[in-house]
Amino acid sequence: MHRSVNWLTTTPIAHRGLWGGSVQENSISAYQRAVELGYAVEVDVYQTTDGSLVCFHDKNLKRMCGIDKPIFECDLATIKGLRLNGSASLIPTLSELLETVGGKVPLLIELKDQPAKDYVERVVNELKGYKGAFAVQSFNPLYINKVRKLAPHFTRGILGTANASGEKFYVRYIVKNLSLNFLIKPHFISYEYTALPLPKHKKRRLPVLAWTVTSQQDFDKIKDFCDNIIFENFTPKID
Repeated sequence: MHRSVNWLTTTPIAHRGLWGGSVQENSISAYQRAVELGYAVEVDVYQTTDGSLVCFHDKNLKRMCGIDKPIFECDLATIKGLRLNGSASLIPTLSELLETVGGKVPLLIELKDQPAKDYVERVVNELKGYKGAFAVQSFNPLYINKVRKLAPHFTRGILGTANASGEKFYVRYIVKNLSLNFLIKPHFISYEYTALPLPKHKKRRLPVLAWTVTSQQDFDKIKDFCDNIIFENFTPKID
């Protein structure tokens, strides 16, 4: 097992921070709540047109900010003028997330598909100076392979799902079957919980994270088939 991966199997991971009620997903408040309760934080990262890295899940700003525009087509000043779901919360930058968490809990950082060609390099450079525990993951194996080359000491994982709707056939095949794992050499797998258990030829003795579990009932159904969960909307009870 990779030297930095132990926390991935012992600390439940709060999806987009610990949000709910007045606390918005991927907000500083959601990260602070996760820290207070000792959960690891899962976060998604995009790059702006002026090269800043921001924490936001959706490709499009419409659901959370009411603007029908891809986030990676905006500059940072535009993004900082928006509010999350009508609240007072702003979209944080990656550096603001790192400062907020400050190594108190681990981070699981998802690299999101987007057009910026220097995106992975910018994320890697930002994380190289961070002293806390973290791992990176993506559905895009080419991103993870680039991480492997730029920072081989980073803990890296591959995301998978049996239902990658809207993608080209070969992309759906790769994402479902984790076909490029031989190339990217991941330290763990994150797979959609509804498709567990994974067959041995996919798992290959790697730790498996289940995403995104939304109830204790669902967790109880799949906990024997995974090593940890990425969760939201409930407080997991771990045996």
